[in-house]
Amino acid sequence: MSRFFGAHNRRRRPRAGGRDARLGIIVRYGLAAALAIAAGVGIWPVVRDAVRSHPYFAVREVVVRSRGRLAPDALRAAAGIESGMSIWDVDGPAAVARLRRRPWVRSARVTRELPHRVVIQVREYRPAAILALTGRLYYVAANGRVFADVGSKDPHDLPYVTGLAEADLGGREAFGPRAIRRALALLRVAGHAPGLGTVSEVHVDRLRGLVLLPVRPTVPIEVGWAGFGSRLALLPPVLAAWNGREAALTGVSLLFDGEVIVRTRPGKAAARRQTRT
Repeated sequence: MSRFFGAHNRRRRPRAGGRDARLGIIVRYGLAAALAIAAGVGIWPVVRDAVRSHPYFAVREVVVRSRGRLAPDALRAAAGIESGMSIWDVDGPAAVARLRRRPWVRSARVTRELPHRVVIQVREYRPAAILALTGRLYYVAANGRVFADVGSKDPHDLPYVTGLAEADLGGREAFGPRAIRRALALLRVAGHAPGLGTVSEVHVDRLRGLVLLPVRPTVPIEVGWAGFGSRLALLPPVLAAWNGREAALTGVSLLFDGEVIVRTRPGKAAARRQTRT
């Protein structure tokens, strides 16, 4: 019996040597991994700087995709991207911010194409009118943004917006910006109005609203601030009735719903044309 129990106890005795060996292997692998990580962290700045400064990653091509008046070289200079610099040093958001500060730039995008190509995409504003202030002319975009000076050699063949002063332009919700947006809306409607032709100017009058000045007839047409489509629709029969006698007119008013008031020069009776709405 003692022999039996003695044998049984020997079989269940834990093997301390085997566990110690396995634990040693785990510790050795853990230490090796930790040393590898530490070595990697330690040499990463050296590797990073070597890659950043390697000629393989030098910018060789700066492609500019833009349709407008700004020259590609001017856009490259504005973005601050030069051939030879490391592509890793190209800061896209900073370059876009610099481009957006250019007067004609509406939107911009800068992308890196590894290993050595940078693409600059730019959309420019398109002028819809010219804002005339005292001694200064500015281009105005279709959304009402005043975005650039009009130089002496720049095109001037756009409708003018007049009647505003510098003091009117303080902030998007100030009187000036709102008046400009309404003037542009009137120009869009007038462009589709039958019998009206080309518009040379929209004058802003604080009391009476917007005054339209077509090229022909050269008669100011008071339109007000709203209802442009319905009001301009009253004009064709009136203009047809005065065809050939435009010199006798001093102005036309569309401020009253459903009617057109025609003002004539002294000695001519003013005419009022009633129109049902």
